[in-house]
Amino acid sequence: MNNAELYHRSNILQKRDALQCLEEYGKRIKWKNGRTKIIDIGCGDGSVTMSILRKFIPNSYERLVGCDISENMIQFANEHHASDHTSFMVLDIEGDLPNELRGNFDHAFSFYALHWIKHQEVAFTNIYDLLSEGGDCFLVFLGHIPVFDIYRALSRSTRWNFWLKDVDRFVSPYHDCQDPEKEVKRMMTSIGFTSVEVECLKKSFVYSSLDAVKRAVTAINPFKLPKDLEEDFLLDYINVLRDMHVIDHANNNIDGPIKVEFNYNLIIAYGRK
Repeated sequence: MNNAELYHRSNILQKRDALQCLEEYGKRIKWKNGRTKIIDIGCGDGSVTMSILRKFIPNSYERLVGCDISENMIQFANEHHASDHTSFMVLDIEGDLPNELRGNFDHAFSFYALHWIKHQEVAFTNIYDLLSEGGDCFLVFLGHIPVFDIYRALSRSTRWNFWLKDVDRFVSPYHDCQDPEKEVKRMMTSIGFTSVEVECLKKSFVYSSLDAVKRAVTAINPFKLPKDLEEDFLLDYINVLRDMHVIDHANNNIDGPIKVEFNYNLIIAYGRK
């Protein structure tokens, strides 16, 4: 997940969902008047921050900060997207929060990042602490998605169990959750958020080729594999997709066009401080 160039070319799904969620649910955001400060948590290469989120921010904003745990992503974001009012910084939202950031933001956003976090209460508490009084957050992250089942299936194989031995570290905490809406709302309320709203949406996304799938898988692959094993890993990944009947051959012609359709759950959470 540190290849910013590849992620920049392959995050079509993330951009689509960020745009759709902001268009449909962005009215919940209570934009503060005047010169506001905004943070985008888990910004990756910065493309969602600038090409999607920026369009919804009032022009009177004072500062837009993108943060991510990956130094490579932040370097790419600063090189391609930084400006007088926008900057990017390394920050682990699951770690210790720098004092100078506490209470410093009027609005916090996060798209496709929080499902990588195992200690959810730590991350959500940090988000709460980033906000000023009356500030709010709008968070979008994955619940159940076949990708995590594929990781688990590969981790059980003798070929990949060494490299994927910490597989559950990279499975969404809500992948197996029967009622993620209730769980997230309970957690946010216990932390101190008010006006909490949580929805779990059923979504789907279609890749039109196996190459597109491979690029997307490589861009977000959290496992540190040797270079010479990466192609074999992708081939086995595709084989698991076939076993799960996710790959559909048009007109049942195995040599013809294909589509790879992922059905998944997307969690949208809103809360105020």
